[in-house]
Amino acid sequence: MLRKLVPQIKLSEEIFSANKKTSEIEILHAGIWEHPNYGEIKITDEDIDLFIQSFNDKIRKVDIAVDQEHMPEKGAAGWFKSIRKVFDDGKTKLKATIEWTKLGTQLIQDGIFKYFSPEFNFAYEDMETHEQFENVLLGGALTNRPYFKSLAPVALSENMFAGFADNINYLSQKGVKMTKIELKAKLAKDSKFVLAEDASKEDKKLFAEAQAELAKDAEDAEEARLAQEKADAEVKANEDAVKASEKFISKSDHVKEMNELKSQMGIMESKLRFNEVSKKMQGYVFSTSNQSGVLLPKNKESAIKLMMAMTPKLATLFSEFLKGLPAVSAKLFTEEGGEGESVDKQDKIDEAVNKVAKDKGMKYTEALKIVSMENPELFKE
Repeated sequence: MLRKLVPQIKLSEEIFSANKKTSEIEILHAGIWEHPNYGEIKITDEDIDLFIQSFNDKIRKVDIAVDQEHMPEKGAAGWFKSIRKVFDDGKTKLKATIEWTKLGTQLIQDGIFKYFSPEFNFAYEDMETHEQFENVLLGGALTNRPYFKSLAPVALSENMFAGFADNINYLSQKGVKMTKIELKAKLAKDSKFVLAEDASKEDKKLFAEAQAELAKDAEDAEEARLAQEKADAEVKANEDAVKASEKFISKSDHVKEMNELKSQMGIMESKLRFNEVSKKMQGYVFSTSNQSGVLLPKNKESAIKLMMAMTPKLATLFSEFLKGLPAVSAKLFTEEGGEGESVDKQDKIDEAVNKVAKDKGMKYTEALKIVSMENPELFKE
């Protein structure tokens, strides 16, 4: 909300000579005031320093004018040229050098106005850049209506809202004149505020308008609050949806990575088990170095495949079964009338076949075919 504070400064007639176009006047000083609408208003030495800084930095970007009763549309009575801080009569004051227009000089010389009222904002927002600034001097006005008569020549303006269109409408209540805007502020602060018994029809109409506008303002504020709550809820819902989506994607990626890891581990486990089973089956295969074997060399590959396809429980039973089989008879590899000649021949065949299978990465049966083709004499009776 724009806050306009307008303490009144009495103008000395001595500073307005006919030959003098500029003069230095006091525009405000440090102090504390109590206002019916804004409560305690305090201006410190530091505030005055900030007013000077914002003025010198040209925060307003335009020349600052002195008008009549805070109504710029009536034309400029003077222009601010510079401001400075002084200490006078035990107070820290802010003084300004004003270049008066012909209109302003005439208004004061003719006694039309006797007081100066500054206009400033403690929290000014640049309407173009929306940048915020502290303690910005907005302008000033010639006026005749100090609020606190006992504080003259320094006081607050009775007309806090001078310059607004509603300024032309006044309400009479126990002899006090109020604008519609002031009346709305009063009703907002004190809901029991009522008209005087002898109020005129015009006063009653203005009072009703103020009440209606105040109710409409409250309704608009509530609608705005609800709309903001709805907008905030939609933003939160969208944020929650995004978070949930991110969480779902993260979980999906995690599951995918876990599945890939499980697959790799499964492959490694299968290889390890194949090596383990192959080694175990080799212990059951008959040879000259293992004459207690229960399987023929040609049955080794089938036995490995069979055990790989079994569950752990069946594999255990199969191993027990193989252990209970009788050893292959060496006579299967000897001829009648021979003294183990066939066994030696079979050992040579196994040795040759196993070597080819190992060197070329072949199965026993495939290696056997190659050995038979390359060394047919091993297979002759």
